[in-house]
Amino acid sequence: FETVYVSIASYRDYECRATLEDIFERAKYPERLRVAVIDQRTGEDDSCTEPRLPCSQDSTQTLCKYQPMIDVFEVDAKLSVGPVFARHLAHRMYRGEYFAMQVDSHVRFTQDWDVDLIGQWKSANNEMAVMTTYLSDIIGSIDPVTHKNHHPGRPIMCKTGYEGNGKLRHLRHGQQPEGIPGIHNQPTLHPFWAAGFSFARGHFVVQVPYDQYLPMVFQGEEISIGLRGFTYGYDYYTAERSVAFHMYAVKENKARRQRVKLFWENGSLYPGSGLAGMKRLNGIIGMGDPEDEYFTTDEDEYGLGKVRQKQEFFKLYGIHPETKTVEGNLCKFVGKPMQRKFIPFLRRNRMGIDFSKTDFEFVDPDPE
Repeated sequence: FETVYVSIASYRDYECRATLEDIFERAKYPERLRVAVIDQRTGEDDSCTEPRLPCSQDSTQTLCKYQPMIDVFEVDAKLSVGPVFARHLAHRMYRGEYFAMQVDSHVRFTQDWDVDLIGQWKSANNEMAVMTTYLSDIIGSIDPVTHKNHHPGRPIMCKTGYEGNGKLRHLRHGQQPEGIPGIHNQPTLHPFWAAGFSFARGHFVVQVPYDQYLPMVFQGEEISIGLRGFTYGYDYYTAERSVAFHMYAVKENKARRQRVKLFWENGSLYPGSGLAGMKRLNGIIGMGDPEDEYFTTDEDEYGLGKVRQKQEFFKLYGIHPETKTVEGNLCKFVGKPMQRKFIPFLRRNRMGIDFSKTDFEFVDPDPE
């Protein structure tokens, strides 16, 4: 049978424990899961992995029943330098499971999410497929009794642009559109990778590990992993059916989520580290200023692959690192047009799409 490794990096998040419980309670085969939690908290915060009552009082609690399948690494919150290092620690806890999934610490799952997600991954017929997206909001999305998906649309990643100033300028994927899937019985290709939900064969976290030398970096992590993964031959897809939903700070969850502390509260403890981290991140993936010097230790381990060139990524999706601009209206291409254009180049051995077979270059079809 196929095992699933799930990693969660949590920073002082009261929803972490409920997320962990939900992963097991909603799975059809919870015994096939192993979950690793990086729990960054203070003594005042709830533990992600401690059950609500001692197991001696109630051994039927989810976190008691599945305790042997949960690993936790606790970090004093003031030592936290952001999600990149936390997720690096989580990648180190991978132990060869068939699949590897990464999720945020405030997520809820649909019933039998595991078999549904594995089935959708298999329908891509691509060993290098990564199911990843910015999850839709939880409100009204899951039936409270059956735990089935009540959300007809699904998100797709096609919006990106540069933000920030000076050496902190980087490519960031913005709010993504949602809609009814136009492609059925297989996931839909899209250009980008999302940190809050990623599901792939386990070799993805081995080939494309989080860089441990990127302190106080937040927004840049997705283009770093996404571009590096592309050069190793991975292809990104959004699922036809969502199996997980995110608790955003909106509507009735707004006040509660806004009370959750963020790692930025430690910024004054590590002055200058964010700038140094961003210069390294952009330098390694070839999106920084050529004259920049950056910390190069283990650059090859956390660098680009050799299956594809980074220039292919920029050309395919209309990204111009030299001017730090992007072509507009990429969303008009992502979906059916992108699927029709690229899926025919899926290798016969299922080892990813061979983009060397196409000279496609995305250009804004409707420039102002």
